Amino acid sequence: MIIRIIFTLLMVISFSCEVSRPQGYYSNDNSTTLGLLDRLRSIPGLRIGGVGERDAQVYLRGQTSIKYYQEVVFYVNGARVGNYSSAYQVVQPENIDSIKLLKSASELSLYGSDGRDGVILIKTKN
Repeated sequence: MIIRIIFTLLMVISFSCEVSRPQGYYSNDNSTTLGLLDRLRSIPGLRIGGVGERDAQVYLRGQTSIKYYQEVVFYVNGARVGNYSSAYQVVQPENIDSIKLLKSASELSLYGSDGRDGVILIKTKN
């Protein structure tokens, strides 16, 4: 009986931690180093295409154009770096502090025409 209560309490605590995390936000709070693409896959609302980590394309899920999809724009420490392949060359996965996806109209309005297809903000430790 005591073990069941402790297990239930632990499940409630872990569930409340997951719920309190802001949507579209990733923090590097674990000791394992994941690649940039693996971290992006854990963020809801993104669609990842292409083959391999270097040549991947990252799109905002649900965003379409008449002719084609447009990739999200990456900003590293406030500086625009372009698409995923540019960010892949600039960012070292072990130096990532946080990743945030901006997809609402109010958030994207700050970035003008660059932000119309989504923005990913990457903050590094340095």
